[in-house]
Amino acid sequence: MSGGLRLSVILVVLLFVGCVGEETVSVVDLNVSVSGEPGNVHIEKSANNGTSAMNELRVTFDFLGTESSGGALTEYWLNPGDGGQRVSVNAAEASTLFRDYESHGVFQSVAGANDSGENSADEEIRIVVNGVFYMNQTQPTGVDEPADLHIDAPSENSVEGPHSMSISSTITNVENIVQFPPAADVEITWRLLDPTGTEIISYTQVIQDGQSYTFIHEEIAPVAGGWTLEITDSVADENVQQETSVIVRYTE
Repeated sequence: MSGGLRLSVILVVLLFVGCVGEETVSVVDLNVSVSGEPGNVHIEKSANNGTSAMNELRVTFDFLGTESSGGALTEYWLNPGDGGQRVSVNAAEASTLFRDYESHGVFQSVAGANDSGENSADEEIRIVVNGVFYMNQTQPTGVDEPADLHIDAPSENSVEGPHSMSISSTITNVENIVQFPPAADVEITWRLLDPTGTEIISYTQVIQDGQSYTFIHEEIAPVAGGWTLEITDSVADENVQQETSVIVRYTE
């Protein structure tokens, strides 16, 4: 073999090896825009720790702008990351998908697209859902004993724990319009219990007839799990109203 021919063969081999070593570029150019997050799921609790009302958080995934050079786009799909089933849509008919998140937490969703040439691309998308819990006992006559507010644990599929928990609880000593029973002060105690039942903070306040007081507390990096805000009235036969909210936040 001549020297010139031998050199040509070596160059061809080197070029071939270089091509094989190059990383394959996906022919599906995925473009997903997300709206609705970070946001809140709103949960109104009843006196017996039930859920009397819920507003889920709707998150929309828009695939408009996704293209493929390997075939016609056939499917857009989503794994929401909260334990829900994979959802999909025919790419020729629509370009959006949505998920209603019912639990609070941080979810690692995966969105993707497929084409007719069996090519696909996907992308991990972090979804932040804060939890807002309410307890409202605001009927005009009030209640003899305010109910505790139970804060549900994050979803078991959450990949991160809460950043903070903000508490605001207003108790009003309902004004006695009639002379009997006579007007009296109430003594309210708030106790915040962690998921193990350990008391984290306790505060007591005397509230005069017809007056209100708001207890505020910020818990940083709360342990993931179900928490309880206990609210007790040490004075019998003296009605109160309650407006309590707790926001469980996550790092955005």
